Amino acid sequence: MKLLEYKGKELLKKLGIEIPKSVLIDKDSIEKSKEVAGEVIVKAQIIGGKRKKLGLIEFATEDVEDKAKIILAKKYNNLPIESVLVEEKIKGEEYYISIVYDTEARKPMIVFLKSGGIDVEESEEEPSTLIVSPNDGLSEEDAKAFAAKVGMDDAFASVLVKSFACFQEYYCRILEINPLIKTDKGYVAADAKITLDDTALKKIEEFKDVEDTEDKTFLTQLELDARKIDADDHRGVAGKTFVEFDGDIAVLASGGGASLTCMDALDEAGGNAANYTEYSGNPPKEKVIKLTEVTLSKKGLKGCLVIGGTANFTDIYETLSGFCEGLLKVSPKPEYPIIIRRAGPRDDEAKVFVEKFGKDNGFDITFYGEETPMTVAVKEMVKRVG
Repeated sequence: MKLLEYKGKELLKKLGIEIPKSVLIDKDSIEKSKEVAGEVIVKAQIIGGKRKKLGLIEFATEDVEDKAKIILAKKYNNLPIESVLVEEKIKGEEYYISIVYDTEARKPMIVFLKSGGIDVEESEEEPSTLIVSPNDGLSEEDAKAFAAKVGMDDAFASVLVKSFACFQEYYCRILEINPLIKTDKGYVAADAKITLDDTALKKIEEFKDVEDTEDKTFLTQLELDARKIDADDHRGVAGKTFVEFDGDIAVLASGGGASLTCMDALDEAGGNAANYTEYSGNPPKEKVIKLTEVTLSKKGLKGCLVIGGTANFTDIYETLSGFCEGLLKVSPKPEYPIIIRRAGPRDDEAKVFVEKFGKDNGFDITFYGEETPMTVAVKEMVKRVG
């Protein structure tokens, strides 16, 4: 989970790192912008970089409200900007620090640059790094030694220790402070980009019920709903991969390579997919029921294709009975053709069950087994949709 800037700074503050005076405002609380006096920076709270170059960061003195209104009236990724952070402008020397995982050492690594700020990506400076043991943590002695090595003082070392404590306590994957500004009174974190490990969110009380802002920014509601199916249940996969398109044929595919082959075949046959999702790894019936509900809740569907290669251990009867139960929950009732092409353990039982289910409940279902190539099933789907 990527945190908005203000939320990342809240975590840093809890661990004792100084942050600028600020206030978070939205369209209904513009008047609060006056709570921070003097020169201020008005920043859109979004998940994304290069805000200054996109006109989503403004400097202001007397015209704070006007600048805030201008930013709040803009959009990012075709979505409205919901909040801005108004904070005091901090002046001083700017530095860059981040804590990430070194893939070779398989340990956290501190990265430091003396040239921080918005153009740090263009810096030609060679970064200084320090590998830290995740078991031992970052000691004051090691932090001071690293600070001395890069020409910084003990106060900077203290920031490193507190940053690493935040990195560990909140299960961070990335913790970045850019810029870290040195003032007469010490160091101030003027910006923060923090990403938490999704698999650890349930362990953190303050985040276990928080929606991922990045997901809300870049995913549709159907994509969000599909991902929730796998969030707390790791038995197989059903919804973790879900991409919504503008077509009219719903697709529930199985098997990575087979799934992509089917999508290519659908495109070549002139069909338009409404989505791409996979269910595999022998997910339990209840997960397939939920995925079916989400997938077929899209408006304007003209067909549904349940397709995959020959499974090795996925229970075809179990998963397709889940699909059928999901069909009964879809409203309005699907009147369009449904083509199933599946093979694997218990596929004979599945065929008998599905065909009887379709007949008894008034669904237009055609079942193909391994004797029918997937591409043939795809072409038949496109033909039936017309």
